[in-house]
Amino acid sequence: MSLTPVQVLPEKAEYLVPTWQDLDRLTFQLSKKIRQDFQPFGVVALAKGAWPMSRSLVDYLGSHRLASLGVRFYTGINQRLQHPEIYQEIPVSVKGKHLLLFDDVADTGESLIFAKNHLLKLGAAEVRTASIFLKPRSEILPDYYASETAAWIIFPFERFEMLRLLNENWQQQGVSEAARNERFLSLGFPKNVIRYYFPT
Repeated sequence: MSLTPVQVLPEKAEYLVPTWQDLDRLTFQLSKKIRQDFQPFGVVALAKGAWPMSRSLVDYLGSHRLASLGVRFYTGINQRLQHPEIYQEIPVSVKGKHLLLFDDVADTGESLIFAKNHLLKLGAAEVRTASIFLKPRSEILPDYYASETAAWIIFPFERFEMLRLLNENWQQQGVSEAARNERFLSLGFPKNVIRYYFPT
């Protein structure tokens, strides 16, 4: 399944704006790939990007074991820490377990690499990686992924966060409020959401 990126003129950047239905279809495709050769003891979702679709993933896998590991790396659009860091430890023992580490997107891949190594240090017997999206620049090729894109992804579960970050970015570029709102509309943000967060 391929999605078409949106380019916001006059920017050169491309954005991918998947819907909830798109994400559900991609998660189902991902689960089918995983089920072909792996039955993990449980799924570890990287907080917080993997949270929304991790519930669907474990459902499609027929599993009931889902835990979360909080790894912080990105702080804004193309802004990140020097190294990933854990801000929320996994609350269950993983010693001797065969795990699937899941994230929404493998961008640079550093979060997945960092989290995988961390789980192995905690004693996991095996850690395979999976992501819905894969960026071409990723330093790790996940064992399983559903789609590849070079575009910046705007997920339906982070609308306010993206409105804020994009607004800050465009303000620095001198973009007017009217042009900003047109850009938001071209990216699929509903008018009522734009008006709510940016009342005139």
